[in-house]
Amino acid sequence: MKRILLLLVCVCMTGMALAQDALFKKYSNTRGVETVFISKAMLGMMPSVEVNGKRMSSKKIDRIQILSSERPSLIRTIKTEALSSFERGHYEEMMRMHDGDDQTIIYSKSLGRGINEFVLFEMERDEINIINIRGSITLNDIKHLAE
Repeated sequence: MKRILLLLVCVCMTGMALAQDALFKKYSNTRGVETVFISKAMLGMMPSVEVNGKRMSSKKIDRIQILSSERPSLIRTIKTEALSSFERGHYEEMMRMHDGDDQTIIYSKSLGRGINEFVLFEMERDEINIINIRGSITLNDIKHLAE
């Protein structure tokens, strides 16, 4: 009985983690949407990642996914699907910023075993960007890059 319960919990956790993957896969071949996937192997070719002049070891990152669109007819649909997947996946909202028509939200989720996922959701009047970073990175790592 315990094994069955443990198996069900693992399947549910995997499904929640794959919710974001489904969004990226759905729009990967859509006209007007740009998607980028950077694997751990590709990241391993760089000793570190630099953001805002600050470095972090690329060994901590398992993958980076980016989705971007400037196609007005898709922006609202992508936004609705993304926000719904964050809610279904039990992502925690870490930060929210509004500046006029621009909105930026940072979400996080622990995937267990020291693996975390951070999502930067950025919505402008005529553009949407979603950046998903997964790995053994912590909130302090993200904070260090943002300072």
